[in-house]
This record gives sequence, C-alpha cells and structure tokens, in this order.
Amino acid sequence: MESNTADLSSTLYRTVTADGPDSIRLIHLLPGALTDELRCTLAGAGLSAGPDYEALSYVWGPPVFDATIVCNEDVAFKITSSLHRALVRLRAVDKPRVLWVDQICINQASKPDRAAQVARMTRIYSQCQNAIVWLGDVPPKLQITLIELMQTLASAQKRQHRDGLILSDLDVSALPLSHMDAAQRKRYGLPASYDPRWKVLLYIYASFWMRRTWIVQEVALPRKVDVLIGPVIMDWQSFSSVLYYVESLKVPGLSFGSLSSWKAFLALAVRRVLTQKRDFSPLSELLFEHRRGKATDARDRIFGLMGLAAEREEMPPADYEASLTRLFTNVTVNMFRRSGNLDVLGLVGSFRPDRPEDLPSWVPDYGSPQGPHPITKIGTLYTLYTSEGPQVSTKFAASGHRRLSFGTDGHTLVLPAVIVGEIRELAGCCAGQRDDVDVQHGIVLVILVYAFQGLQDQIEAVNTSLSWEKLARRVIARSPTYEPTGESTQDAFLMTYFEGQIERLTDEILAVQALGRFVPMMWKILTLDSGCTWLPAAIPLFIVFRFIMQISRLVWDILGYPSISALEKHTEMMKDATDRRLFTTTDGLIGLAPPDSVPGDRLALLQGGRVPVVLRQDVDGYRLVGEAYVHGAMYGEVFDAQKVAVIKIR
Repeated sequence: MESNTADLSSTLYRTVTADGPDSIRLIHLLPGALTDELRCTLAGAGLSAGPDYEALSYVWGPPVFDATIVCNEDVAFKITSSLHRALVRLRAVDKPRVLWVDQICINQASKPDRAAQVARMTRIYSQCQNAIVWLGDVPPKLQITLIELMQTLASAQKRQHRDGLILSDLDVSALPLSHMDAAQRKRYGLPASYDPRWKVLLYIYASFWMRRTWIVQEVALPRKVDVLIGPVIMDWQSFSSVLYYVESLKVPGLSFGSLSSWKAFLALAVRRVLTQKRDFSPLSELLFEHRRGKATDARDRIFGLMGLAAEREEMPPADYEASLTRLFTNVTVNMFRRSGNLDVLGLVGSFRPDRPEDLPSWVPDYGSPQGPHPITKIGTLYTLYTSEGPQVSTKFAASGHRRLSFGTDGHTLVLPAVIVGEIRELAGCCAGQRDDVDVQHGIVLVILVYAFQGLQDQIEAVNTSLSWEKLARRVIARSPTYEPTGESTQDAFLMTYFEGQIERLTDEILAVQALGRFVPMMWKILTLDSGCTWLPAAIPLFIVFRFIMQISRLVWDILGYPSISALEKHTEMMKDATDRRLFTTTDGLIGLAPPDSVPGDRLALLQGGRVPVVLRQDVDGYRLVGEAYVHGAMYGEVFDAQKVAVIKIR
C-alpha cells in the first residue's frame, strides 16, 4: 500500500479522470464501524447522467494531512483530521455511501483541475440529493447534553408558539430568558440563565464552518440540507429555527450577536431562502453580505460566490493562475460598470500588512474580512432579523444622482470629483470585529477568550464614547449652529451617530441620548478625564463603572426613563458607527471617517458615488482611505458642479 505522494496522487487522478465538460469524481464510502479503517472507491461520473450522491460541506482545518483513507483498495490517501472525523460519522454500517468531497474528488495539486471542478460547483451542489453540513465533533461527555438541549429548545419553541409568545414570522421568542419566572422556565423546560448546559451551544456558534466563504453556495443551492454536529443531525429549517430562537432568548453570558460567525449565519440563512426562490443577486451584493467569510486561497473569496451571482453566466471561469491584483482589480471595474455606482468602495478596509503590495488603494482586498461596515449597507442585517429594526437609509446620493463616469490608466482610477473639505480633528474608534476562536481548541478556552474580548470591547467602547464627547463639546463651543443644515450642532452630532438611519430626532431618541451621555461622564470621572486603555488599570475601573451603571439602570426604571429595550435598540443602531472616527473639517463639517484617517486628509464627492470618501494626497494624485459619512452632505447638498475636477486615485 502506498501513501499519496505527489507522484501517486497524480497517478490516481490520471486513472480516475474528470476531463469531460460535466465530469466529476465521487467517492463510494465503504461501510464499517466507528473504529474501522476508512476505505473508499474513487470513481468518475457525469453530471448530465444525474448520478445519485450527497455533497459534504465542512472545514478542512489546518493544512496538515495526518489522517488516512484507503482509496481504490491500495492507496493510503492522506486527508485532514477534520475530514477524517466527518467521514467516520457519515459512514454507514451496512452499505456504501456515495459522496462528493472536495478534498478527495478534486486534484488539489493541479490548478487546472481545481479551476475546472470549481466551475462545476454550482451544478454539483444544485444536483446533489442532499448536502450534509459537518460542524465538527463534540466531546463524548457533552454529547448527551447537546442532544437533550436541542430537543428541549425545539419543544420550548413549539410551546411558546401555542402560548402566543413567539413572533411567528421570525420564529423568535418575544420573551427573553431573563424576563421569565421560574414557573415559565419550568413550563417550557428551559434551563436557568446561568446553567452550564447552555455553553455546549458554543460547539455550534464557534464552529469555524460558520466563517468559510464556500459554505454560502454549499447551503444555498441544494434542495435539501442536513446539519450534523457530533451525534446530532437536524434538517436545515429546524436547525436555523432553533438558532434564531436561542439568540432571541438572550441567555446571559451567551450572547452570540457580537460574533462574526453569528452574523455570517444570518446572511447565509437569507441567501438560502432567496436562492431557493431563484432570486440571484449581483456579485457586489454577495460580497457585501458575506464579507466576513474566509478562504485559504484569497481568490476563493470571489470564486466561492460566483455561482450565486446574477451575472454568473457572463463571468469568466475561475483562474487560479491569475494574480490577486489582476483578479481583484478586474472584478472591481466590472462591478463599477454593472452597478453604475461606486458602492463597492465600501469594502476598502484598513491598510493591513498582508494587503498585496501592488493592489491599488481603490480596489478592495477581498481576501481580508476586516474593515468598517459599508455605509450604504448600514443596518441591513439588523432589520432582516428583528421584528422592529431601524429605518435604513439606502438612498444616499452624495454626488446628486449624477451618472458614474470613470476610466482606468493601468492601476489608476480616473474620474470627476469635488473636494469638499479637509479633516481638522479626529476622535477615537473601536477596533471593529475580532476573529472568533475555534471551539475545537476546547470550550473552556473559547469561553475565556470571548469573556476577555468582551471586556476589551466594552472598555474600548466607553473610551470611544468619551473621545467623541470631548470632540463634540469642543466643536459645539466654537459653533452652536451647524451651518450646512441650520440645526443645532448638538443635534447634528446626534444625527451623525446614527449614520443616516433616522430622519429626525424623536423624543425617545433624545431621552436615550440623554442617558447615553451619562456613560462617558461616569467614565470621565473614574479616569480623571483622560480615559484608560491600559488593561491592568482599566479592568478594575471598568468593574466599578459597570456596578454604577447597573444601579443607574434600576433608578432609570423607577423614574420611568426609556426602557432598557429602547436603549439597547438604539445602541445596536449606533454600533457600526463606532468602527469609524468622529471628525470635523476645517470648514465645519462633521462626520465619520475610516479608522486610518488622519488630520489633513481630504473629503471628496466622486461623481456617481453615493457616499463621500476620504482621500490622502499622494505623488501625482490621491490614495483612497475609505468611505465617510458627512452630515448634511449625503444627498448632494454640497456637490458644486462648478468645482468638479478630474482626479487620479492610485
């Protein structure tokens, strides 16, 4: 028996070819017990013949091929341990199981074979009898806990339906767990708020599967999808319904809403619903929705979504020989042309060290999931998954509905623009989305990391609030009236915090903001007006701060101030804004700029762009820093056609 060295692998794939226009390979996973050696047969098939098979959706894990499956009787084919565990779970006891598994069915050492098979992925997942999502294993001592908890949650959801305590259109609870008394929890069979059994759900929410780019089409396209985690198997509809329900319970110490994996799941669930209705979106929309997805090869951030794009028939086939710069630039230019706007510039994130050196500043690094939330998409996921979301402004027209006109000169973007200001002062911002931790490293580690990250985020948030409050006070002292709109500068700042999600300041918003100012005030007192970012000092101060805030909330309730739910709703609306830096310009404009902005950067309105951008002067042109929100300039109010000049962005 031989192992799959490069030579043997090549021999195997030459024997089992997939050269035809609809040819694929399938494995016949041979029957066996849990402890038996894995064995399979690799065989060719034609999609036009309608073969019966299931398709696996899973995470490769680290590129360490330390497990083995015996293929075609005598080849010890090396696979990752993650795939090995999945196949052991999937193997039947009494009959073969026919599967499509990318790690084996594609010759990963051959770029042409990868490209050819990727081009067939849409058909592979559309035609499969069933897709199986493998989220990972669960330690034996927790398997019964997971099974029982998932059953309990499904039962509780049905009981709440009967009691009229479920928002039927979303399958979510109208009553958070903390608002249930002991009798209600007993009726629904739910564990108490701090019961350790809740933590087993982290094996779902913290699964690295949630963060893969390829899962989007692997879940969206198949007619039927089953989810397998350890010994638990559920159909997709039941699985997603339970997850919505758990999130709505808001279990203390187990809030998933801040996790990038949870946000990825929300986008994935909607994409499956739309795709099953044959409702395909432009590639630009897919990249916005799934921008937090990850892929080992950055090209797959594009290739993994092409099969779901409305323009998929017009797109060139996947080419793994193409450089990242050429691929990303061509995709960006094509999206400009197809959409007729510059919205995709919202995906330009921070200038990270791993950004390709020759990538133009105006081309997003699609391989990086980092960066602020695009301004044209503010609030979109929030409104899709709550019954009472914010009003989303998606009709920005900073250049006054003028048609996009642009050209390219090599790596330079050439287009008309109006420079409207220069940044004078900037406040701080939050770091934005942090990476999640793989639960396979251990649930205790995951809990500790999330707890520490949560503490960091909260300290960062209060420091940002204090920084914003200080800047606002300075600007208000200089100019009580905001000239571009005629409103008070204080109201202009409040509107800016919502990034255009509201049209006016209601009494509820003003009351919430009055309470909101209490937060930086208390942090200012505790830190002697300087804030505190050094964690050894910040953590004890923050514990005191949190205690004061809890007492204050009780007082607010007694005095009849806005409800905590109202406070949480408006805080959620403003969350994306804190990924940017509050700024003011030399001409008195205020707004929110990308994290990398510095004093001296220019504000510009690009013709055909819906939102302003921040530019940095460079040799013979500018570099794009990113999108900005500028209060009083989002609907063409300051776009002066007499000042239009052609600029170059490199």
